[in-house]
Amino acid sequence: MDSKEKIVVFGPALPMNLAPMWVAHDKGFFKEEGLEVDLRPVQGIPDSQHPRHQWRKDGAIIFQSPGGSPPFRSVLENRDHIDGEVNVVSIANRTAHVFVAKPYVKDVVDLKGRKIAGDLKGGSSMDAKMVMRHFGVDPEKDVTWIDSRGKPPNTERFRLALFEKGEVDAVCCDPPHWNIAVQMGGHALKSCRDLFSIPEAGFSTSPAVIAEKPLVVKAMVRALLRGLMVAKYSKEETLDSILRHNHFINRELASLAYDEVHKEWGPVLDLEAYQRKVDFYTNEWNLPKKPVSDYYNFKYLKEVLDELDMLRSWDPRMDFKE
Repeated sequence: MDSKEKIVVFGPALPMNLAPMWVAHDKGFFKEEGLEVDLRPVQGIPDSQHPRHQWRKDGAIIFQSPGGSPPFRSVLENRDHIDGEVNVVSIANRTAHVFVAKPYVKDVVDLKGRKIAGDLKGGSSMDAKMVMRHFGVDPEKDVTWIDSRGKPPNTERFRLALFEKGEVDAVCCDPPHWNIAVQMGGHALKSCRDLFSIPEAGFSTSPAVIAEKPLVVKAMVRALLRGLMVAKYSKEETLDSILRHNHFINRELASLAYDEVHKEWGPVLDLEAYQRKVDFYTNEWNLPKKPVSDYYNFKYLKEVLDELDMLRSWDPRMDFKE
């Protein structure tokens, strides 16, 4: 690219699955691609007040990360091609969310009649619902949800505050937040990550950006995958990046979180995992039936893996017709 493209990457929280992106940023991989990437965690802001529309008017190209639930949420909210979301790369094959409950909640089935905190438009509640349905708990009838979406100071810490005060019986959080909940006296229950392979993290952007800025999309995917390879194998360097971008934790917690999730990092190439996620979100949010190709675009992932000599295998079913 001849001139530096201005990119804004935003997300609602600071999960550890963002670490490869932080490493890519700190190592200068985005700049090497000709991109000026501004990472803006948007925390404690209701959707109606979200600044992404103004950023777009100011000339920025918008990406969202972690990129797990945004494509489905954009369908739920009937967004157009300018503001919709399509995932262009997933970098974790398991959800990071873990159920943590008070000691008197012995197992998932004991959640019946309890209060649970989660982001009702995000992956935490969806992952929790997967687990509950697996163990015969109806997440709509058997439990009371406390929605943390858009709550200050951010969705994860709002949940932890409720848990610490005893206002909820369980939370579903990613690391290191679920680890903090354990330190508050909770204990981990069976979670979605124990049961299913599901694509998580990565980047999503609008169909408009994919159509109009394909070189930008490819460059973003390439920079992220380069950051991923550093993050997966260089723990101390990754911890340095985590602490630069997440000011709410210390190195000990960052190390604990890293050990929980880094082995699951890598480009997700399992079409069944993508289909599993599409099916669950479609059923849970009563979305119109759409193919995987409406939510995921694998074109740039395949091209970048090939260029980086990382393409060891590929499912031809992921070659969607454009």
